[in-house]
Amino acid sequence: MTTTPPVQHAGLATEEDVASYLISNPEFFERFAEVLGAVQLASPHGGKTVSLHERQTLMLREKIKALEASIVEMMGYGSENAQIIEKAHAWTAAMLRERDGARLPALLAEQLKQLFAVPQVYLRLWDLAPAYADLPEVQRVVPESKQHIASLTKPYCGPRGSVEGLQSLAGEGSDLGQVQSIAILPLRAGAAQAQQITFGYLLLTSPDSHRFTQDMGTDLITRLAELASAAMQRLLPDETIGWIQHQERLARQQSGQAELPLE
Repeated sequence: MTTTPPVQHAGLATEEDVASYLISNPEFFERFAEVLGAVQLASPHGGKTVSLHERQTLMLREKIKALEASIVEMMGYGSENAQIIEKAHAWTAAMLRERDGARLPALLAEQLKQLFAVPQVYLRLWDLAPAYADLPEVQRVVPESKQHIASLTKPYCGPRGSVEGLQSLAGEGSDLGQVQSIAILPLRAGAAQAQQITFGYLLLTSPDSHRFTQDMGTDLITRLAELASAAMQRLLPDETIGWIQHQERLARQQSGQAELPLE
């Protein structure tokens, strides 16, 4: 009596049926162990055929290579992030060490330029305390630029051609002939966005069109703007600082946060 083969008995009609059958019945390969050795597949690298075992080995090697590349890339990002944090820390420490408010703007711009390798850094400030009214960073402000900076809801990164009045932002006599990309960092005081005061900006420029792009993450630029804003607030008039602190207290009260007692 002839026994019907399992595959025929299962009524397999499509390749999917065959694949499903083999997965569900691994004992098939125990009964026909020579099948695994006889299977010849095209090499993923072309040019020859390889056994199933060799094909699996090659695929595993490719997967390991991809994982190694991913790990190396992640380690690179980690190293890059660590360097950025170190530079931001050095920048912040330099600003905190400077006791002379009149020297702070120039130090801020120069340290930012050196630590982050920015070719050109322009710092402009306004509405400062009277003692700082004669600073170059104040005297070089073009009135029209104030409204433009105040209209920015977040720092800008992108090509120079998309920003009108770039020469006014940089200042008369600034050489922008080689500039391809820029970043604009508004400087603001106040915790609540609705009550924030815009009192200046940082303009970063580069001849590299890929240094500041619209699709790049602006987290770093935003943090740098916040650090610069915090450092420059000590140059604001006392009444402005008082108003900001009052608004911050109101915001905390409205959010239900208790005031911390001063020892």
